[in-house]
Amino acid sequence: MLNIISSGTSFPAIRGIQAGSEYYIVMCPLKRLRKVFTFDESALPVEARAQRTLNQERIPEITNYILSQREDYAFSAITACIEGVSAFTPIGQGTHETNIGTLTIDADAEVYITDGQHRNAAIAEALKQDPTLADENISVVFFANKTLEDRQKIFKDLNLYPKKADRSLGITYDNSPSALLSKELIYENPKLQKLIDLEKNNLGPRSKKLLTHSAFNKATRELFDKVTADNYQELSIIAARYWQVVYQNMTEWQFVFEDKLSAGDARKHSVNVHSVTLQALGIVGKQLLKLPKWEATLERLRQINWDRSNKADWEGRCMISGEMSNNSSRAKATAVRIKTLLGLTLSDKEQQEEAKLSGNQNEQ
Repeated sequence: MLNIISSGTSFPAIRGIQAGSEYYIVMCPLKRLRKVFTFDESALPVEARAQRTLNQERIPEITNYILSQREDYAFSAITACIEGVSAFTPIGQGTHETNIGTLTIDADAEVYITDGQHRNAAIAEALKQDPTLADENISVVFFANKTLEDRQKIFKDLNLYPKKADRSLGITYDNSPSALLSKELIYENPKLQKLIDLEKNNLGPRSKKLLTHSAFNKATRELFDKVTADNYQELSIIAARYWQVVYQNMTEWQFVFEDKLSAGDARKHSVNVHSVTLQALGIVGKQLLKLPKWEATLERLRQINWDRSNKADWEGRCMISGEMSNNSSRAKATAVRIKTLLGLTLSDKEQQEEAKLSGNQNEQ
């Protein structure tokens, strides 16, 4: 029976079939999203909705992404379910014409976002700050005539096999100044190309790669106050020299490159092939690069005992109970220890932290 809609909202649409049910793809102007999605389902009790609660902390991050990447942002489709009356009117009776037409949603129907609520909220906020976004479009996939139970199943199915892209791959595909900096360093250096994984964030025991791009990117950013489009090429010359000198004084790195030691064995036994220590080396480098003879100072890296059995130097810093621990505070503590071993001057705060950690080690 033909649905008769006296008033509502309509879109040019393409009709498809999935699991025997019709669905529709439309191009929705960003300015119309707030008129289509008027109800915040996340305000309902969990049993009465088919969506997560809205995480307000994510919205500024996505909004900033849109505004900062104004000329080249990209979004996947929003998925929504229509509960109520809707109708599709094809433009003709030909093979393709029957699947191209107009989707009309009754004014009394409720439209629920099943996937993309944070994108929708961020777009609304971005429009307030940049009204020129109004006539740009985002694709919306509409499933029609869906009950709460149907919507809950769709939500579950859409999130059944999610896999977020590894951060290393995201940086490799990124064109921000800091990403361009680390990519240029890797692409121009055969040793780094062999040692650094450009895709994965977690290296398995059999991986032939020693370090990840995300870790190398973070460590390289630590070298400088700020990486910008205006200075990253100049900074790449400095960073390239710094990491080359580090490599020259890291026996484990050289052995892996020369296939004398497997990357898995290196990670099992040494702390200097883990991301936390790499970041620490970046922190150390920021101070070193201000010194006239920093290259000679880095030669002392050869004298450091990087073995994980060396708890006197690494326990409580990059290791906790003998296991590697990776976060910013661990990287800073490790950097302070490396500075001490290299004979660098510590700030008052660093001296206090180092004395505290060294005291704890002595007590043990």
